[in-house]
Amino acid sequence: MNHTRFLETADAIGARLCRDAIWAGDRCNWLGDSMEFAESRWQVAHRSFGPELYNGTAGIGMFMAQLYSLTQDKIVKKTAEGAIRCALAQLNAMSPENFGFYSGRTGVAFVLVETATLLRNEQFRSQGLEILRTVPGGNISMQTWDVISGSAGVIPVLLRLQEHFGQDFLLDLALRHGEMLLESANRSEEGWSWKTIQVDGQKDLTGFSHGTAGIAWSLLELHTRFKEERFLQAALGALNYERRWYNREQENWPDFRSLAPETGTPVYAMAWCHGAPGIGLSRVRVFQILKDKDCRAEAEAATRSTTRALHAAVQTGQGNYSLCHGNLGNAELLISAQEVLDDEKSMQTVLHLAEEAAAKYRTTRTPWPCGVLNGGETPNLMLGLAGIGYFYLRLYDPKRVPSILLVGPQNNIQQPAISN
Repeated sequence: MNHTRFLETADAIGARLCRDAIWAGDRCNWLGDSMEFAESRWQVAHRSFGPELYNGTAGIGMFMAQLYSLTQDKIVKKTAEGAIRCALAQLNAMSPENFGFYSGRTGVAFVLVETATLLRNEQFRSQGLEILRTVPGGNISMQTWDVISGSAGVIPVLLRLQEHFGQDFLLDLALRHGEMLLESANRSEEGWSWKTIQVDGQKDLTGFSHGTAGIAWSLLELHTRFKEERFLQAALGALNYERRWYNREQENWPDFRSLAPETGTPVYAMAWCHGAPGIGLSRVRVFQILKDKDCRAEAEAATRSTTRALHAAVQTGQGNYSLCHGNLGNAELLISAQEVLDDEKSMQTVLHLAEEAAAKYRTTRTPWPCGVLNGGETPNLMLGLAGIGYFYLRLYDPKRVPSILLVGPQNNIQQPAISN
């Protein structure tokens, strides 16, 4: 298979983002669809973007910097720097308590530090590390615990950056967020869980972005670095909680945010954010660390159900291609399964999906289905075009382009780890 086509697809998306950028001095932003809560309901809004990694200019800048590193296109570099400068300019308006990785200050800092090398801009690295010094490690009025907005998301990122730059304050900050996770856990016979979304009567969530899968992974990364038993026991408790709700028939875990209207039973989502793809991604990493056969079995089950969902998407032409809750985010599990579990069949599914999508949307210039419900194309990372482009870069050169859906220490795995 000619993987050059994957780079060409990413480059075509990058060219569109360069074309559509709206400039003010040395900064640029974009217009696109987003979801906003207005008039007592969520609705589509067409607007410019904030600084966040998830759906802001930092995320777009991250993709453009990776694209520049592979193409050396000067216009791409200028646009990447413009997007990141825009994120920096908007950061002062963001509350210091908005410290999350995908949704807050830690994500912007991560982009600055990571792209400093890609763009050969040392100022970005120093600016990113300074932002991290402002991330609170306690006394936060609205505590958040999950991967998207809270402690579980920032801990692995802080550990990763400390590995690279040796800044001891990063370890101290990661440890303090770990302590907060331990203190906030709901402990029961079912295991350890966290109230990440405040809904009366709702069970604590399973899943990666807001549930116990992401928190278990984060605590295990902390245990791996500090060798403290309490973090390991908390991680195992979180896995036990999620195991309690596993459905063998579905090969999936319930999404407690909503109930099926006919039966009142939980639905089973199929996305990185909620459901088997994200939970499976966590289990691949947990298996890699612990060599635990139960985690491997769960990773394999999640891979099977995710593969079925992706085959159905190819056959029916349904589903969006976002990283958060679309086909390409789901495909990240299959890439990890190939890397760690030596599952070559899974990777063939990913390549087939990518070829089909490129032929359908890039070649014909048909708009890419993005992740804004009832919305059109959007330029951002986790819901739109930048994320689609990032995924194609990852397929083209996975050694140079690491996953953006599981960001932590030694995330870009080179050698499969296989247990007996």
